[in-house]
Amino acid sequence: MKIIVARPSYSDTYFFNFFAHASGLRVSVTPLSLVDLVRAHRAGMTPLHGRVADFVLRHPLQAATMGIEDLAAAAEVSVATINRFVRGLGLEGFSQFRALAVASFRPLSPVEKLEAQAAASGRDTDHVQASLDSGLANLRAARAVADADVFRQAAEAVSSADRVVLLGFGLSAPLVGLLADMLIPFCRAQMILDGQGGQERMIRRAFNVRAGDVVIALALPRYSLSTIELARGMRSQGARIIGITDSLSSPLALEADLLLLGPAEHPLLHASATALVALFEALVALLTARRQSAGDAAELTRRIAPFLHDAVAEAPDRPILAGRLLP
Repeated sequence: MKIIVARPSYSDTYFFNFFAHASGLRVSVTPLSLVDLVRAHRAGMTPLHGRVADFVLRHPLQAATMGIEDLAAAAEVSVATINRFVRGLGLEGFSQFRALAVASFRPLSPVEKLEAQAAASGRDTDHVQASLDSGLANLRAARAVADADVFRQAAEAVSSADRVVLLGFGLSAPLVGLLADMLIPFCRAQMILDGQGGQERMIRRAFNVRAGDVVIALALPRYSLSTIELARGMRSQGARIIGITDSLSSPLALEADLLLLGPAEHPLLHASATALVALFEALVALLTARRQSAGDAAELTRRIAPFLHDAVAEAPDRPILAGRLLP
């Protein structure tokens, strides 16, 4: 499998590095996790460093709690190799490696977030501001790692596919419907797998996916096991997988041929969809620019115009500023 994605470095401080302060309320969007960092460097590692990386990826909790000698023994390498491995990740030493491992091991659950917010005694306005601030941080992080070549390949895959299959459960299910609607002008055919009708129906429909089809799979924390398993199954049947998820540590990342990342951190909710929707818009904007002619756009506008509210026709003598009628 070849995953094509922009690889952020640990020094990219704006990647998941945003803090909002409001009346004592601290909202943090976590820096690049240890798992993300190791995966970003894995392809270029030496065999010995790769052995350490594979242990960390398979056993992140153990790696977070081990001393340097224990980690070296578990990975069957020397302590000197561990130190070189850590420096190869761009970290200053094992203490920073250990701190990152512990800090990034597990995000707070929604319940823990609520408890933390209650302890902070924030006002309603604080929670609203923190939510909006985290959305802005997610958008900035998505912009920082966006790779135009990945978007180009995704657009070409969608437009040339025999059929586009849109997959997502849980929080991602309504997003599947949104993306499907946005992609209608650019698809020869669509199939939606969002859980409606139950798991048996989803498996039956996915079984018919084949080479020539493109699957766009969505996964946000808390990740649906069904999404991962169906994506893996359809890939084994020859379909190309475009994964849209929140980070390289997402289980969907391992099943994707192309990966679009939209960070989903939120101070209270278990995930935010803001950045994913922005990725949808970016992909559709590229498809529109590449495929839709001015004539097509004009014809579409002509056909839907009778069904749209026309503010100018209702009040022709009132001036319009920034899309709004002036009194």
